[in-house]
Amino acid sequence: MNYRYIILYAGSSGFGSGFGDKFDAKFNDNTWFISNYLSLKIRKLHIPSDGPYNMFYCNISKEKDSVRILSPNVLNVKMHVEENDIDRYLNLLTEVERYEFYLSLLERGYQLASTVRSIPVDIFHKLHHEFREGGYKNERLFKKKQLRDYSIKIELTHVLTSYSYNLVLSVYNLNGELIGKDSIYETFPDDILFNKNVRHLVIDDNKLIVTDFLDHPQFVCDLNDLSKGIVKSVCVDENTKKYIPNENNKDEFERLKW
Repeated sequence: MNYRYIILYAGSSGFGSGFGDKFDAKFNDNTWFISNYLSLKIRKLHIPSDGPYNMFYCNISKEKDSVRILSPNVLNVKMHVEENDIDRYLNLLTEVERYEFYLSLLERGYQLASTVRSIPVDIFHKLHHEFREGGYKNERLFKKKQLRDYSIKIELTHVLTSYSYNLVLSVYNLNGELIGKDSIYETFPDDILFNKNVRHLVIDDNKLIVTDFLDHPQFVCDLNDLSKGIVKSVCVDENTKKYIPNENNKDEFERLKW
């Protein structure tokens, strides 16, 4: 099997890390943008694992270190972390310090796993280097399209951070000059909330429509507005609306921030 996932997580196998449910939930949301970045990068390299697994799953825990293969297809690396390490992490003041803490945990996990398995540590470290060199960003193009009838070009970009996922729409005139840019969809930084919601781009009846994996409309933008550099959207799916920032969930978004 080839590696497809590199994941950092607090807790494993349905159990918590030992540092509390609130800590686990926040940690897992805050770190997902790194796990997502590394997973997308490693699967493009077609690197074979040394066993019947395609996921490197690094769990921080109060429990002792262990490395074992779990079903289905998971190399589970449980890594003991001291309470004072977590206290130090919770008192880090800058984003870069926190990002480096996350990467250092993964690097410890690679080293631990390499004592009993053949792990491509150098390749994993190279991905970390690329992530650092890119400014610790997880951004990738979703769609781009030229709309001559409206004299514009548009680009839609996935932007995943420690705090949120955004679908960012950039609008250019036909000379390539940026005339408008903004997020048209924001939600929590968890693939389950946006991966299936953002799959297709449809142009219909003066509307730009983002649809889900079943082609159900999710977000609608007026093309006449976009041609003027006005970037805004309307969410047309009732379930999706529950997970974009609103009065009912604003505290959930705030909990992810320092």
